[in-house]
Amino acid sequence: MIGSITGVGSAVTTAESSKPGGVMGKDEFLQLLVTQLKHQDPMNPMNAEEFAAQLAQFSSLEQLIQINDNLKEQQGLSTAVMEVINASSALGVIGKDVLALGDGVGVTGSGDETVTVGVGEGGGMAVLRILDDAGNEVGSRELGYLGAGRQEIALGDAAQDLEPGRYRFQVKVVGDTGAPVEVQSFARMQIDGVRYGPGGPVLISGTLEIPLSSVVEVITRG
Repeated sequence: MIGSITGVGSAVTTAESSKPGGVMGKDEFLQLLVTQLKHQDPMNPMNAEEFAAQLAQFSSLEQLIQINDNLKEQQGLSTAVMEVINASSALGVIGKDVLALGDGVGVTGSGDETVTVGVGEGGGMAVLRILDDAGNEVGSRELGYLGAGRQEIALGDAAQDLEPGRYRFQVKVVGDTGAPVEVQSFARMQIDGVRYGPGGPVLISGTLEIPLSSVVEVITRG
């Protein structure tokens, strides 16, 4: 069937060049069919079965395009629903404590600031380091032995001489063999507000901001 259509050389060239990569859309397909009918030999018209088969091809193409459009519409609807759910979830954690992936920590001068880490298998001897925005170490303290699993650590003396503000932290753990142990950093914070950015809701806690997607746990106070 396609061979009979591509016999109309100039029309095929025009239609194929109108789509990137030579992909033919339904408008081009219909244009070719009409051109073929206009230029057929009156003494040797198109075979009826051939014509019906080409119409069936056009109908199938149109149905596929409609299905594709429907899928795009459903995807857009799903995205809109997810945005509403995320916005509602963000508002729901205002005033609550959350645990989120990240290495940010806010120093307030109160002396009771803590950070949370997940220590890999085996645990080991650990050191806490506090860094400024430029990555310079501005405070540290020895933590002694940290076991495997989630651990909450007080900043303690590491933050004693620091001005209140936003910092980063690192916890380095060395195992019994002298090899480093994997450590996952978490930030525990009370959520004060929400800001809506291009990437979705951003939670605000004092000087810290974290995307909603980084929250791993909402903490219920005992």
